[in-house]
Amino acid sequence: MAGALLSAIVERLGSFISSEFKLTVTVKEEVQELETKFRTIQAVLNDAEKRQLKEEDVKLWLDKLEGVSYEIDYMLDEWNTVMIKAEIEKQQKEFEEKEKAETSTAKKRKVWPLISYFNFSVPNLLPHRDIAHKIQELNENLDETYKEREMYGFELSRPIQEVIERPKTTSYVDVSEILGRDKVKNDLVSALLGKGTEKDKHPHVISLVGMGGIGKTTLAQLAYNDQEVQAHFEIKVWVCVSNPFDQCKVAKEILESIERRSSNLTALQSLLDRICDKVG
Repeated sequence: MAGALLSAIVERLGSFISSEFKLTVTVKEEVQELETKFRTIQAVLNDAEKRQLKEEDVKLWLDKLEGVSYEIDYMLDEWNTVMIKAEIEKQQKEFEEKEKAETSTAKKRKVWPLISYFNFSVPNLLPHRDIAHKIQELNENLDETYKEREMYGFELSRPIQEVIERPKTTSYVDVSEILGRDKVKNDLVSALLGKGTEKDKHPHVISLVGMGGIGKTTLAQLAYNDQEVQAHFEIKVWVCVSNPFDQCKVAKEILESIERRSSNLTALQSLLDRICDKVG
């Protein structure tokens, strides 16, 4: 468990460093420091996992490492959602400004065709400065575990250079195999259809977050295939987001899903302009 979790975190940290998201110098340095610490810990992890069977203090060290790792993984989920939300709001603002400049005609309501998430566990996303503070705090928490590795004299080994590829998903789901998700699915559908308060009627981002394996994708599939959702929206798009996040790839898949044919566009701006034309 610890090895797979650390590998995933190292990959995600590397993705954020190399992504197009703008990071302040301080935040970038903190993220790079986190990545370096995790890579160093990876080099002793094999020995630590062998010794935990006989040495209780090593087991406690691994438990503490796993706890900090889950906190960092959770923070990365939230950070990713904040960054995507900011990008979506930027593109939507540009779209709305363009729409105001043109003569609008009454059309059937269409959903903004960028990835949406439904958030059950994080009702309020942290502002950018709070995320930066959280990164620094988690870096300090990891520092204690990082330093403690030296006193155990772990044997170094080469970290496994394994690329953890995110599983590809589709919108198809076998409803007959899903049990006990009706309430949470109905809540998600209500949010998508704008049922509830006036604030809920025009969501920018609906986010679903949590550790792997709890059923986020299945829930999204159930909502996507709901009869009310299918009938309500003229345009519906399912896109599997790549890791690392590639804006051009996501935009291209959205456009191709809308047009139901391949596109020869490669520039992000051109892709977004075409998407705006299709949903305007």
